[in-house]
Parts: sequence; C-alpha cells; structure tokens
Amino acid sequence: MTHLVQIALPLPTPRLFTYNLPAALLGEQQGWSHGMGAENRALKRLVGCRALVPFGKRTLTGVIVEVGGGADFKDTKDAKDVLELLDNEPAFSVSMLVFARWLAEYYLASLGETLKTMLPQGMSPESVVRVSAVQRPSDEELHQMERRAPRRAALFRELLKHDGDVSVGYLEHAVGSSTIAAQLEALENEGFVERHRTMTREIHAKTARAVRLTPLAKDEAFLRSLLDDLDHSAPKQSALLGFLYLHYSAPDAKPLLAKDALAGAVGNSENKTQTGLSEAVLKALVQKNYVEEFLVEIPRTAPKLDAEAASFLVSKDEAAATLTAEQDHALDKINEALRAHKYKPFLLHGVTGSGKTLVYLRVIEEALALGKTALVLVPEISLTPQLIERFRAVFGEEIGVMHSHKSAGERFDAWQMARRGKIRIVIGARSAIFAPLPNLGVIIVDEEHEPSYKQDDPAPRYNARDCAIVRGTVENAVVVLGSATPSLETMFNALSGKYHLLEITGRADGAKMPTIQVVDVLLRRKQGKMQGVFSEDLLKAIVERVQRREGVILFQNRRGFASRFECLDCGHIPMCPNCSVPLTYHKFRDQLRCHYCGHSHAAEKACTNCGSVSIKEIGSGTQRIEEDLQEELEKALETYLRQHDGEKRAIEIQRMDLDTTSKKGSHTQMLTRFAKGEIDILLGTQMVAKGLDFARVTLVGVINADMQMYLPDFRASERTFQLLTQVAGRAGRSSDFHGEVIIQTAHPKHQTIVAATLGSYELFYNDELQYRREAHYPPFTRFVMIEFSGKDEPVVNMQAQHFAYFIPHEHKAFTRLGPAPPSIVRLRGQYRRIVVLKNHREHDPSGKIMRSAILHAYQLYNQKYPSSAVRITIDVDAAGFV
Repeated sequence: MTHLVQIALPLPTPRLFTYNLPAALLGEQQGWSHGMGAENRALKRLVGCRALVPFGKRTLTGVIVEVGGGADFKDTKDAKDVLELLDNEPAFSVSMLVFARWLAEYYLASLGETLKTMLPQGMSPESVVRVSAVQRPSDEELHQMERRAPRRAALFRELLKHDGDVSVGYLEHAVGSSTIAAQLEALENEGFVERHRTMTREIHAKTARAVRLTPLAKDEAFLRSLLDDLDHSAPKQSALLGFLYLHYSAPDAKPLLAKDALAGAVGNSENKTQTGLSEAVLKALVQKNYVEEFLVEIPRTAPKLDAEAASFLVSKDEAAATLTAEQDHALDKINEALRAHKYKPFLLHGVTGSGKTLVYLRVIEEALALGKTALVLVPEISLTPQLIERFRAVFGEEIGVMHSHKSAGERFDAWQMARRGKIRIVIGARSAIFAPLPNLGVIIVDEEHEPSYKQDDPAPRYNARDCAIVRGTVENAVVVLGSATPSLETMFNALSGKYHLLEITGRADGAKMPTIQVVDVLLRRKQGKMQGVFSEDLLKAIVERVQRREGVILFQNRRGFASRFECLDCGHIPMCPNCSVPLTYHKFRDQLRCHYCGHSHAAEKACTNCGSVSIKEIGSGTQRIEEDLQEELEKALETYLRQHDGEKRAIEIQRMDLDTTSKKGSHTQMLTRFAKGEIDILLGTQMVAKGLDFARVTLVGVINADMQMYLPDFRASERTFQLLTQVAGRAGRSSDFHGEVIIQTAHPKHQTIVAATLGSYELFYNDELQYRREAHYPPFTRFVMIEFSGKDEPVVNMQAQHFAYFIPHEHKAFTRLGPAPPSIVRLRGQYRRIVVLKNHREHDPSGKIMRSAILHAYQLYNQKYPSSAVRITIDVDAAGFV
C-alpha cells in the first residue's frame, strides 16, 4: 500500500513534490498498529517533519507539509520513495507552517526555500558533487590545453591547488563562472579528474558518555554489602560506586558524565593525591553490571563572562529598579494585553535612555509568570553582549542566544532547547524570528527601525520586524516594537490606529538629555580651526573628558583607511574588477579592498594607468581617523596641560568595526574593557551608534554627519536622522554625569541636522512624511525591486526589457519604473538592471494584486524568453536600490 505525502523542497519553484513513504519507514518512526485509521493518524503526525528524498541525480532534504498526493498527481507508481525520516517529532509546528506559508506567499519565495531558511544551518543535508584531480598533466599537455581550451585549463589549474577534493560550487566561485559542467565532463573524459556525489553532514546534538547505577546496584542492602567487599578487594571500584550512589541520592540529580565521575570519585578513594580514577575502574564495574553507560546531550554554549566582567556591563540592579510614571503606564497596557491572551501590537516610542529595556524585562517577567515564552530581536550582534548580561542578571539561565557569530552547533542547540521548552527566552538577531518557542507570549523588536532586520539574500528576502507582526497574529502573541526613532512606516501605522502607541518622553533615573552642539566644518576651516577632519571644538572636548577619565564615543560610518586612491596626475581611481565601485584602502594590511564582493590586493605604489607615484588617499575611514586622532590628541593634550594642572596620561583608543570584531567574543571583550575604563575612546561605525548603555560616557562626537545624507536613496535622510539621534543618545545616560554631543557637518541648516540637534522626532516625521506623500514613497506605497543579473550586459538588458514588457507601466494598483541601471551597475562580477514597482496601498492594501501581476509576468517570461544566463531576484519591501 502506498502512503503518499507532499514535500516542500528547497528549490525556486512554488510546487510541492509527491513521494511515497514506505510502510516500514512509517512504522519504524511512529510505531503504529495496522489499520487504515492508525496509518492515517501516523501520517498526519509526520506533517512538519524533515525527509531525505531523491530528486533527479541529487538527494535533498525537504519538509512534509501535506498528506496525500497533489491535485496534479496521476499515477501512484510514479512516486519515488522517501529515503529517510530525519525527525522523531515535527521540526515545524502547525503555527510555524502557517507562518512559513505567509512568508513564501508575501515575499514571492518557494515554500521549500522558506522552510530551509527557518531551520538552523546544517539541518538540511543534501548531496553535492565533488571533484578531485586524479592525474597531473605534463607541462606540455597543460600548455596545449591552455591554447586549445583556456577556460578548461584555468579550471584545472584551480583544482591542482588542492590536495583533496573540492565541491563544484567552490570551483564555480573560484573561477567566476556558473557553467563549468562541460569543462568538468571534458576533463573527466580525458582522465584528469574524477567526480563523485557525497552528502553534506547533518548537524546533530553533541553527546557525551554518562554513567549511573544499574537497578541491581540501587538496592541499598545489596550495595552496602558490595561496598564492604570492594573496600578490601577493589577499593577504587568501591570509591566510584559510593560516589555514584551519593550523587544520584540527591534530589533532582542530573546525569553524571563519566569523566566527572572518575575525577570526583578520587575524594572517596584512599589515594588522595591522584588526579582521577582510570577508565579500567569504570569498565570493570560495567562488566559486573553494577554501573551502566548512556549518552546525554551536552549543549554547546559560549563561555560565560566572569562575575566581575558581567558587573561592568550591568551597572545596576534592574530587578529592583523603580519605574517612572510613563514606564509604568506602558507596562500596564502591554501586560493587560498579555493577560488577555490575544494578539496586540504596540509601538513603544521612548527617547534614548528612557528605560525601554526595563519595560521589556518587566513584560517578559509577566509573560513567564503566565506560563508563556518570550522572543527578543535585536538588530546588531554588537548589541547582544550587554543586553544578554542585563537579561541574565534578571532571568538567570532561561535564555538562549541566536545570531551569526555563534557556531552552527551553538545555534542548533539553542533551537533544540527552545523547541523542547528548556529555555523560555530567546534573544537574537534577524533569524531568531524563526525560534520554535512553544506557547509564545510576547515578541519584542528592539530598535525596530534598523535596516539590518531586512534579509538581502537568499530568498525569502524578509523583514524580521514585519514578520514579528505576522507571527504575533498566528501565535496570538503580543508584539512590542521599540525605538527612539521609529521608521516612518511604523509611526504611520501607530498614528493611524493599527498599532497602540506608547510614549516615554523623559530619561530614566533622573538623567537629562545631552547638550548637542553643531559644528559647521566649512566655517571652522575658514577660521583655521580644523585639524584634518577634527574641529578644535571636538579635540578640546575629548581631551577634557579623557583627563577626567570619562568615556568618549566617536562615530564615523565608514571603515577602512581611505575611501579610495586617486592619481594626482591623471585622475585614475583603482576600481574593483568585479564591481563598479572604487576600492577602499586598508592601511593595516596595506590592501585595497572591495566591501561588496571581498576582492582585495596589495595597494599599488604607482598609478597603474600612467605610472605616476603621486597617489593620494581620498576620504577618511575608521582606520585613518584612529591614526590621525592619536596624533592630533597628542598636540591638543599638550595645549590643555599648559593651561590646566594635571598629569599627561596615555590615551587608549579602540576601533570597533567589522575589521576589528571578526574574532568570536571580540565585541564582549571590547565593551567590557570600555566599561572598566581601560579604553578611553571607542571609535567605530554603526556598531557604536545604538544600544550601548554606559554611565561613564559623557561625550559623543560625530566626525562627518553628512556621509549618508546625500546617498541616492529615498531613505537617506531618515537613516541619517536615526543614526545621529541614536549615537547622540549614548551620552549622559546617568544622572551623575551631564552628556554632550558634537556633530560636525557642512550642512548645519539641513532639516535632518536641525531635527537631530533639537531632538525632535515630530519635526522630522512631519517634514519627511509630506515629502514621501508627494513622491509616492512608503508608507503610502510598497516598493518591490526586481533585479536581473548576469555576466553579459547586453543580454541582461534585453532580458530585463522582455520581463518588463509583461508588466504594465500604469495600473490602478501599481506603477512600474524601469528597467534601468542601478547606482552600482556591476556587482560581484554580475551586470545588473532593475525594475521597480510602486504598489499603491490605498488600492491594493495587502499587495495581492501586485504579487499576482509579478507571478503572471514571470510565468509568461519563462514561457517565451527563458534564459539560464540571467538570474532574476524579487525583493518585496526593498530596503534600498544599491
């Protein structure tokens, strides 16, 4: 008898695939008795489980989403058998499958791709083709190959660099081509290479050997007699047995690892000087059936901070903190919704330092008291060290952490513990929205305005903030969006009544908002009061704070040393060979590097165009700021000491950007040292602009406030305002210290700078909303970007024109723009064209009409103009048009 199931595979197609589940596999997995009813119940219990299935020559991991054959499935004989079931219990609950279907539909991705994205890395094993060189050609043969087939020779040379086999995917990336099958086949026919299929490794729980007494040895009378005998004949065995008995006699005793038992039992043995008992002692007791071994799962967790370091990151007892009246009001409203056990979204709009995190903590306390779980999303990995310690100080070990700096094993363990209810709070970045927490009570999205909540690649290109709203509706959970600078879309929803708006207008703990000074760098330069990129105002303020041993944060939203090299004789600028952008100079490694594709090479000493050695470094990144700052502070400190009493002290500057925080644990180490006062100045990119809460920070300096303001992006002003407001909010967060912010700009009258200086979100929101309304930008429209990319620019342009032909220029529900070249025409070796759709929300609130039009165009395009040379990606609610 056949048992048909429909499986979603991680392929870019909306269809489901029908497979047969062998009776033996079904019985082995579910333990069902025979009978039609029992079989159907067993099949339905498999919905949400992962299954390993054949697909052509490949083997893929899919998810069982329905029972029975699909509507278009004709003959059960055509159904291939499922090879293996990978779960004893569903990896996806019913509610998570509902959530996945919405994700796939809204973001125009396949259900299989979406489900794979929702799982931790390593839970979707598949077969891959690997290649190895089996024969090395002579120099003459290789020379002949290079003349006859240069692409084949280049591919083979790459393969010869490796002793073992490599994947086809790696070779495609290494040679910059996605079509190497023909070259590999030719090399295999000539006897130079060998191809074979292998499975990627599935991630599993980490296990360790544990020991316990057998039922025989648990009898007290028997054990007492046994220990008396062993005290004389085998004292070490007696010591181990006694230690195990004492351990498991304790109430709620946890499984004891074999290594811990052997080490701990020494205290019971006669020889107190030895470091542990040998394995032979344990083996003897196992053979005598007094002790049995078993496997236990061991969570892979990152080492925790010692108590002293944690105390610096968490400077106050938040469990005992008193709420302000505004905090108390916000908490009452959110808890009221929690106790109603119904979905309700809130926007918690509180100024920087207003104590939003304290409200989060109290809301989670209420959720846990109601027997529910809590999910907390943060936009940056750099925000998690301090936040985790603040949560751990209140909730202890009930917390799981999920973000990309965790190992695959750590993320898998956190996922498993969440699914099994062993942790009740999950904190993480974007992908933590998929944490399988049962009985979810509240989802908190901190700094909800951050663009890093948007997934760029691969599909689905979701926004975790918007997904939180939908998951809240599915799970009947409360959703709290928190920010000092909410996105225009979120505030628009709140003011229109879609979200419940809660406001906190004052800082907590009696702290005052910082004083903000705007420095016009053009004016200061005319006055001769600029030292490089630093105004004398800023340098003097830094020196004063450093001498008082107070903390300083400096913000520059560009890493590297210089934004580009430029030849002074011919104007040549070194460009990335793969992208249409200049290479950024990184002085530490003396490299030119592309921040888009990762290409790098040694910095040229002479112009590659004209040979001139007159090369200038243009622009300032964090590396250059760090170097120049050290030099300028030395001078400024000398001037200060001539005018004031005091001793000269070394100034410790720490740069915090992607280049310095790539090592695991580096964020936490830097922040701890800064909190202790071992670092005077924290200089960085967006990592230092938000979420950090240190009482010792009394000065924030913005080196160049204009850097992002004039980018070709309709959100440029909004993001500049958010960044300036957020970084300014790091200063003066304690009533013991007054904060000051110095913003350097060449455009002090720009509405964004004026609003940030006044600390007026309302002023910025009203001006920007009017501009968005007139230009038909979000929140009045929904933006969808359709990107076409490929190696051949004319082909990409032609295919984009073909696709656009099937979407009308003007429609009641949307307007089409393009196809047109984006601001970066070539990216990672691919030429690009984009089509932008403005979806009018008043005529198509859910976007369903627009999505149908895109899918219809995609279908017609694939029927008439299919092309494997051009990749099409669809980004719903695109964050920008780079």
